[in-house]
Amino acid sequence: MTVDPHDEDFARPGGPGEEQLRKALGTVNDLEPPRDDLFVQRAILRGRARSARRRSVLLGAAAVLVVGGAIGGGTWLVQNSTTGTSGTSAASGANAPERANDAATGGKASPSAQGLAPSAPSAGSPAVPPAGDPSRWFAGAATAQTAAFAAIEPQLESVHSDVFSGAYAADASNTRIVVALTRPDPTVQSLVRSAMPSPDDVAFVTAAHSIGEKERLVAQIQADAPAWQAAGVTLIGLRLDGRTDRVVVTADEGPSPGWVAARYGPVVTVVP
Repeated sequence: MTVDPHDEDFARPGGPGEEQLRKALGTVNDLEPPRDDLFVQRAILRGRARSARRRSVLLGAAAVLVVGGAIGGGTWLVQNSTTGTSGTSAASGANAPERANDAATGGKASPSAQGLAPSAPSAGSPAVPPAGDPSRWFAGAATAQTAAFAAIEPQLESVHSDVFSGAYAADASNTRIVVALTRPDPTVQSLVRSAMPSPDDVAFVTAAHSIGEKERLVAQIQADAPAWQAAGVTLIGLRLDGRTDRVVVTADEGPSPGWVAARYGPVVTVVP
């Protein structure tokens, strides 16, 4: 049966509406509504448990750091103690020559102990430009011909040092070059011609002294610096002259004129 709530019989006392209302209220009264104090208590308990767990984690981590730091610190102390002792011993040994030198010089520190570079010898050792440097043989502007020869010169000196002697420009334009050989050698001549922009850019002449012989003489002159100083001769410069087949030495012979030529022979040309 459907009941209309707006029906007067439904709303009258003792009517069907009162009976349904009582049933509904009875159902509600059987349930205990939640209380605010229970929520607060549970929140406090949960918060305390969470704080206790965090405190335990932090204390454990702190303990690990303390133990690790103690172990690492002990290792560092042992290592640095050993290193310090070794370093002190090494420094003492390294400074022994300085202390001996100080004693010999009346306690005056040496230039190296003062942080100064030792003074250079009065006579230098000029160097000849290396193989592959166009200025070794050619003066003036670089050209395709001088660049081509510079590219193969290291091979000539390393493989054919007993045949190759030197080179020079045939004219001031450096567009034709002359290569000096101690003897005709088809392999060397073919190598040089094939490197040139044109085979006609090179000519060959015969020389008496190989590049190997002249390089050894240059090395000997550089090694003789103490003898030069003792004779009062100053070495100023060195160069190779492909046209004259000579090692050209620029020197100030001072009180010993003729000393360089007498010492090194006719392969050397001395210029003041």
